[in-house]
Amino acid sequence: MSLTLRRASLIDDHQEIVDLLVRNVTCPPCAGPGVDPNQQELFDWRHVLNPAGEAWVWLLCDQKKPAIATVSVFPRRMLVDGKMTTCGHVGVVAVDASYRSLGPAVQLQRTTFGLVDSGALAFCYDCPPDDQRMTTFHRLGMPPNSEIGRYGFLFRSNEFLEEHLGSGILSELLAAPANWFLGSRKAARNEPGLHIEEFTERFGDEFTELNRRVPSRGVIRGSRSADLLNWRYRECPAWDTPDAKVLVARRAGEPCGFLAFWIERNRRRAYISDLFGLQLNTVGAALLDAAMEVCQREKMFSLHGYCSTGSELKPLFARLGFRWRERAARVVAYESRCVTRSLLNHGLNWTFTQTDQM
Repeated sequence: MSLTLRRASLIDDHQEIVDLLVRNVTCPPCAGPGVDPNQQELFDWRHVLNPAGEAWVWLLCDQKKPAIATVSVFPRRMLVDGKMTTCGHVGVVAVDASYRSLGPAVQLQRTTFGLVDSGALAFCYDCPPDDQRMTTFHRLGMPPNSEIGRYGFLFRSNEFLEEHLGSGILSELLAAPANWFLGSRKAARNEPGLHIEEFTERFGDEFTELNRRVPSRGVIRGSRSADLLNWRYRECPAWDTPDAKVLVARRAGEPCGFLAFWIERNRRRAYISDLFGLQLNTVGAALLDAAMEVCQREKMFSLHGYCSTGSELKPLFARLGFRWRERAARVVAYESRCVTRSLLNHGLNWTFTQTDQM
């Protein structure tokens, strides 16, 4: 087997890249509303229209056959200890079934490091969702920098009981008192001077200003400037649905936080994509309450949020009754050994939400 690696053209190799993704990538249920697993309509949005820049893509080929594997790196604007920088988010490494050994995966992953070593990116990171995807990083001797957990808030116990006890009589008997208890929990924390509304317009400069005002010392977090928010929540084909919603909290007319989430009706679940803003201890709690009200009105069974280990969302979720469900992903970062001053190894907290992971 003689494999060759080449840099792909987003124009000439467009269909070959899409075909590889179709064959090898299955979007998880929490990937977003309206996600089309054939990847076609998302390609230009994800690879070309990103305000941070076009993606880098490589194809791995076996002699004269079509490409058998691909990897992409998407530029991301990140704040690292208060400093804006551009890093790379490594996309899914897609490898055809007959070539799925560690060799091609490691070769593709190592290729992404070249962007960092050349100085094109400050660092790059990947978010492997399971132990199988972590195998590549174990081979490369790279431990995780952080972890992202999924936290759940139950409105009704039916789904939880059926998942653990089956759909028999015992689940039915336990559901009624459990649902009564869940429905009796208090919500609606009233924060004086705070107004929350559903936001359906394009994001303006006031959100870029909010991004600037949110402290970023001591943390690693993604930028939430207006152009990036419009790209993520107004221009993404997967978010063009009434079940995708953005709530904005304002004081005296100025935004101080927002929450983006969507409803998955067939499973009666809702997922938080992002929760961001000032004073999340109070503003975030009010936004979560508003999202819970929507979920209860839509008869959802549960609301799920994501955050990394060092995020201030973790204690907020715990205080409001969200419970840890599972590890959703690890964060593994690469920084060039050639730099004179490390960006990532100074005890900084990764403050990622679900939107940073996908």
